[in-house]
Amino acid sequence: MPRADIFSLAIFASGVNSVPGVGEELSGRQSRPWWWRGAPFILLPLLIVGGFLVAFGFLHPRITAALDGSDQAVQTAAGDRSMGAAYTPGSLLLLGEPGDVRRGDVVVVDAGAWQREGQLVSRVVGIGGDTVLCCDHRDALVVNGIPVHEDYLGPDRGTFPFRVVVPPNSVFLLGDNRGNAFDSRAFADSPERAALPLSAVRGRVVAERGADGAERNLPQAGAFVTAGLAEPRPAETLPGPLTWAVVTGFGFGALAVVTGAAMVVARLVRRRASGGPRAVEPDAADSAS
Repeated sequence: MPRADIFSLAIFASGVNSVPGVGEELSGRQSRPWWWRGAPFILLPLLIVGGFLVAFGFLHPRITAALDGSDQAVQTAAGDRSMGAAYTPGSLLLLGEPGDVRRGDVVVVDAGAWQREGQLVSRVVGIGGDTVLCCDHRDALVVNGIPVHEDYLGPDRGTFPFRVVVPPNSVFLLGDNRGNAFDSRAFADSPERAALPLSAVRGRVVAERGADGAERNLPQAGAFVTAGLAEPRPAETLPGPLTWAVVTGFGFGALAVVTGAAMVVARLVRRRASGGPRAVEPDAADSAS
């Protein structure tokens, strides 16, 4: 190598830290921790994996139900006998999305339209457009001319006569313990009051949790399915290891996205605070020459 080139390299190596701004920039980069220098390689997987988990979580029914407020629970009173053997009085009822309310569903409703405080648990026996009457010669409920033989009723069937045409977008409700239940029959002389609007349905009871913490699915009302008045629902799945793994993954994904975004913001703020690479001002002596 020519001596002139060696001399130039020596001057550059010895003077790089003496140039205003350049030395500080290089030393600042070298002093940053490894995780900061490798932040771009950390951010990309975090954002990709986190975004996937969050997107998948929003599609999971347990999470969507929790986000829209429909996946809740209702504590029943220890002395509640209005629903007979449908659930254990005093248990915690787990609610799912109402979805398409069907005949035979056990639901929790806001009873404000009936001038009752709080919520009621009852069974849907009629939906908009149905004609519901009690009862035929065998004391069976009749819906749209079809008798429904309800095997879940208590011994007191409360068979006082009524006939109601359910208004559109409404539900007609009866308790399973017909002799000791407050339900739509109290207003049977006024169909508009007897039936509650679908908006009053807070959720569909899918399971109950007992005092011991054990959960069990509520049995479906096969009577309405047998009568051809309702489609059978798929079996409800209680939260298992896979569900909790999805929920945990959703939380991790959300945390990853937030962490990645925070790191991006921190890098931008630090870069703006440092002012970026600074231009090298020529010396006055150099200017004079």
